[in-house]
Amino acid sequence: MRNTDPISSLISPVKQSILAATYGQPEKWWYMRELAAFAGRTPSSLQRELKAMTSSGLLRTRRDASRHYFKAETDSPLYEPLRLLIERTTGIQEGLKLALEPLADKIDAAFIYGSVARRDDTVKSDVDLIVIGNIGLADMAPELRRLEKRFRREFNVKCYSSDEFTSKIKTNNHFVSSILKEDKIFLIGNDDVLEKFGG
Repeated sequence: MRNTDPISSLISPVKQSILAATYGQPEKWWYMRELAAFAGRTPSSLQRELKAMTSSGLLRTRRDASRHYFKAETDSPLYEPLRLLIERTTGIQEGLKLALEPLADKIDAAFIYGSVARRDDTVKSDVDLIVIGNIGLADMAPELRRLEKRFRREFNVKCYSSDEFTSKIKTNNHFVSSILKEDKIFLIGNDDVLEKFGG
């Protein structure tokens, strides 16, 4: 049984986040604090990796006043293979994070489950997603369609209000109970949030 995500044995989590941001949006210049927020880390924790990735030709850099900006080095011979690798792995996760970010004030928790979370998916596997909060599928549909086209994967999304999700836990709904025991990749919230619903 495979317990380790293959990309994690090749690329550190910090580099994965930097590549997911810069190679996921190669036309965009990212300043350090913006990259840190995307990665969920402090700017100082990114400095060494950014310097190494710039020196190795994976990233371009420029300075504007006191800000350092970074973007993908699209002329690098490694650009296309790395872009494809990131897009097929962490790219889906980070793409969904960006898509849900504008709706975050309506969402209590959102997570990927199923084969993608277990790391045993294939390029033909659906991406299974649960979103809990004051939100409906129609709110997310435009961004989800864009991501489906980008990743060539179908997104299977289930939306629950907070009360509905709590009710399903209390009544031991088979589907929800089984999902709570599975591996999850959180996009918004964490296990502590789910525990507040009774999970």
